[in-house]
Amino acid sequence: MLHLIRRFVGFVLARPLTPAEQRTVAGELTPPVAALFFAQRFEDQRHAHDIARPFVDEPELLEAALTHDVGKTATGLGAIGRSAATLWALTGLPAPATVRTYLDHGRIGADWLSKAGAGPVAVAFARFHPGPPPEGIDRSDWERLSFADGA
Repeated sequence: MLHLIRRFVGFVLARPLTPAEQRTVAGELTPPVAALFFAQRFEDQRHAHDIARPFVDEPELLEAALTHDVGKTATGLGAIGRSAATLWALTGLPAPATVRTYLDHGRIGADWLSKAGAGPVAVAFARFHPGPPPEGIDRSDWERLSFADGA
């Protein structure tokens, strides 16, 4: 729950990436993957950029950090809508389509990343975080990504 509160506050206080930060990100990702990154709300871009800092010399992990939440773009929800969706999920009640889409953002983002040619770590982290690493993904790398994400 603390992770969610930090994310909400970070979302509300986020500032857009600077032009220099945008150029850096664009230079680190392939054009199709960069397009997914830049389709995100600026708040999600800021979050991804900030958690990617420890991985500047590790291209696979950098890509995963930058793109792990791209599936959230499918809903268009802001901070309040995302919070409501998360709370709705806790009730166990049937969810409206937008809530279901938000809650399924990991699978959606992983599918998009796979089609865009992203690496296996990026696809897996989008699909399975904040859970345990899937088979074939280095546990230490996964834990470092999860720690950076605040999970």
